[in-house]
Amino acid sequence: MPRPLQELYDTLRVDSNVKGEVASSDPFILKLLHLILSYGVEIKASDIHLEPTVSGGRVRYRIDGMLHEMLLIPPETREVLIRALKVKANMATDVVGRSKPQDSRIDFEFNNRKLDLRLSSFPTLYGDVIAIRILDRSGILLELSQIGFSPSVFSEYQRLIRKPNGLVLVTGPAGSGKTTTLYAGLNQLRSPHIKIVTLEDPVEYQMEGADQAQINPSVGLTFASGLRAILRQDSNIILVGEIRDQETADIAIRAALTGHLVFSTMHTRHSPGAVTRLIDMGIEPHLILAAINGIVAQRLVRLLCRQCQLPADSIAVQTFSRFWSQEMSQAPSQEMLGKLRKAQGCAACNGTGYQGRIGIFELLVLNDELKQQVLDRTIGSSYRRLNLPGWKTMLQDGLDKAGQGLITIEEVLRVVGETEES
Repeated sequence: MPRPLQELYDTLRVDSNVKGEVASSDPFILKLLHLILSYGVEIKASDIHLEPTVSGGRVRYRIDGMLHEMLLIPPETREVLIRALKVKANMATDVVGRSKPQDSRIDFEFNNRKLDLRLSSFPTLYGDVIAIRILDRSGILLELSQIGFSPSVFSEYQRLIRKPNGLVLVTGPAGSGKTTTLYAGLNQLRSPHIKIVTLEDPVEYQMEGADQAQINPSVGLTFASGLRAILRQDSNIILVGEIRDQETADIAIRAALTGHLVFSTMHTRHSPGAVTRLIDMGIEPHLILAAINGIVAQRLVRLLCRQCQLPADSIAVQTFSRFWSQEMSQAPSQEMLGKLRKAQGCAACNGTGYQGRIGIFELLVLNDELKQQVLDRTIGSSYRRLNLPGWKTMLQDGLDKAGQGLITIEEVLRVVGETEES
């Protein structure tokens, strides 16, 4: 890990001989801006937050899904830093610009890596908050075997995506790895004999051999209009970044029913909720049954640091045992309890106790009983009572991974607890 950002900032300030107020074009501010951005790339953050506070400002980085405060700056530095960033991103800096939300982007290069930084500003009582999403489109595409599927889900998902047509949905909240899962599947399917077209917001991965496009509502390129155009492109496989409205859902369903294999995402808490959402959008249940191959719901949980993890304490063991017995209808084995671990923190993991993330999943394939529930429009109410051979919820998948010593029981409950409400 690099030196703490606060130390690097203090050193830069001393080296630049900064004693009072500085302008947004001052070399110190430009160097500080580069330091903040490059530090985020170096520590593998997904987002950078520049936030005003009563006493100045702070910089936080989202690493493995969690925010970490790493720099405090005085108010005079905060204002000119945010101004310099907005100027670099061609965002308005006048009175009107400071009073409304804005979106923009920056091309950024670090260690010969070309990155796309997506900026969003939001006015608050103490000034603009700037959120920066770091997109490395040249990032390595993961294989399906690397994202965390259990053996049974892995084999079933492979079967579903190798069908010649149909709709495959991946659902979950923002930042849950849905696009990574979809691209892992596309990566396995791509071939010189197959035409793949994607429509996204934004394009997160560059895939050789695929025709990739990004929506642009300002010129009329939306998910719905773009998908309609893709249907005239003689494509075999279509990836639609997200189904947000009835029009997009209608076209995606039609594409799946007319010989295309369609991949897309939705924002629902669990897999049956995707069916309910489609029905709420106005899609007829019989069309859903005819189109859908399967629905994956997922979350990302932090992996324990391999270098500093410790055996779990008695409270964690008791918590795990209680949930395992409830979910699996049997007591956990002593061997499994012996593998339970807890986070500690070391230099390798920046003191967090975690390093990297893995997915926890559930895969829904509709059987006859569930198909009747879809027709009756009652499937969303039966999440905890699904009667499927081999069915495993995200909570159960998370418990299984905790029992292997990969993650903590606390992580499982933190990430998937909300799905148990339905």
